Amino acid sequence: MTKTRNEGKRNTYRGKQHVKKSRSKRNRQRPKGGIGIVVGSDTDISATAADRATSPQVQIDILPLKFPGDDVDTNNRVRVVRPYPFTFATFAKERWLGRTVLDIYSEEFGSYPTCYYKTAINEGRILVNGEKIDCEYKVKGNDELAHVVHRHEPVVAISPSLAGSTSQKPYIHIVHEDDNIIVVDKPSTLPVHPCGGYNLNSLFHILADQCPELKDNLFTVHRLDRLTSGLTIIAKNTETAKILGKCITDRDSCHKVYLARVKGKFPLQAPPASRLTIEKSTVFPLNGEWFCPENEDKHGTAATCFWMSDKSGKADAEKSLTDVFENRTDISKLREDGTADDSLWLNLSVPVEIIDPKKGVCKAGNGKVAQTAFTVVGYDEETDSTLVLAKPMTGRTHQIRLHLQYLCHPIGNDPNYGGELYYGNSHDKEICRKSQERMKEFDADTNSAERPENSTSSDTPATEEELAKAGIGLDSRRQEESLLEYIKRTCVWCQRSKGNDRSVLEFLIRSPGIWLHALQYQMEGPDGTICYRTKFPEWSLGIGNA
Repeated sequence: MTKTRNEGKRNTYRGKQHVKKSRSKRNRQRPKGGIGIVVGSDTDISATAADRATSPQVQIDILPLKFPGDDVDTNNRVRVVRPYPFTFATFAKERWLGRTVLDIYSEEFGSYPTCYYKTAINEGRILVNGEKIDCEYKVKGNDELAHVVHRHEPVVAISPSLAGSTSQKPYIHIVHEDDNIIVVDKPSTLPVHPCGGYNLNSLFHILADQCPELKDNLFTVHRLDRLTSGLTIIAKNTETAKILGKCITDRDSCHKVYLARVKGKFPLQAPPASRLTIEKSTVFPLNGEWFCPENEDKHGTAATCFWMSDKSGKADAEKSLTDVFENRTDISKLREDGTADDSLWLNLSVPVEIIDPKKGVCKAGNGKVAQTAFTVVGYDEETDSTLVLAKPMTGRTHQIRLHLQYLCHPIGNDPNYGGELYYGNSHDKEICRKSQERMKEFDADTNSAERPENSTSSDTPATEEELAKAGIGLDSRRQEESLLEYIKRTCVWCQRSKGNDRSVLEFLIRSPGIWLHALQYQMEGPDGTICYRTKFPEWSLGIGNA
């Protein structure tokens, strides 16, 4: 870790005491969701966000990452959150107004068939404004809808154990910490904050579990994709989050460096038609867009091209794709601004866009301007993969992944953008196969819950046959049975497990993360230049001088 400061300047974000501001009166109160159950007209959330990690309702296990039953030593480990009662709560959206609550849940949420939602409404698992309603209730503005479920979270990786004890802290490696920020090395597979199927298994919750004083005192400065590992800067108050967030979005004062491992000999497969012809009068893209004051038709439009440049950023028309591949950048001599001696860069400008917001799928070729520079660190002949440094000049969603795919050198193990699950890793590929076989054994007598390849039990919606098997039907709640007991007894996801612990198996079938790592961030903060850097990821070691 490198950290430098201009001692002559006062650190404005460190020098002020943080005071929490009251929520604006114009904003509605946050929906009353969370761990626990809403019953009748009373809100019974049995644990607040600050108490979730230690709540007696939630069992959390730290397990070694290996195929169940294998007698192997490993420092790699995963965090398993056992199923727990949870209330999903949300305010009515504009498109829901005037529609029945049954129609909304059947059409907008796809985890269950309509027959389940009928039962859930009649049994009080779905409430509106904390009260039981019938299936024909029409949703109004400001209504709060709540749905109680038995929540199953996917398993996530945490930092390897340091002293041989699987359960020993730290769960997340801390790069730097002071009164206002905490900088960590985020493991891949772990989302920064609760989203989608992830709640307690998120970076914020795990840090609060590791350091209780951080509960309710973590604020996002920037984000990393769930499958990306590496440097993550988190503020401890909103003021610091705003100041550092601005620094990161300032393209001139923030330098980000990533490591990626891609298919083939980078960049020999790059499309030659995209190469920019360099002449004396050539105007180069700036942050992904043309900067042509003398040509208003072209100025400000997205650029689609690549060109080579030396360590200082000066374009070099004589250098070829082969020159870029054969050049080796000494990563040990990487400067804080992301430059290195004897480096040769391929600069790519290609716009990117989000084509499916719900699934988070993006595509290169259209959309918002984007630019990334790449240089080669080393080549691994055994797996036919190249280790590259990537410097994004813009910060679009999935930008580096999309730009590498565009250059026909996708990240090797990124199945979403041209890679292959467990690419170049025959050992883990075999473990994945064994895990799939074990899951098939568990499901040998299950015809109604067939799952797609590489998915888990919670990825496939429940079927009517499964609901009937679980005992879910109209008035199916037994006399004197509590709502919590009823939820556990009729949980389809628990029924699918049949008493087997699938947690680690499901993780081994999913993507274990991709070969993309945030290595170093440097920015001009309010107290001068700051720079933080992580260790090299395991998958980069031994390639070049990593």
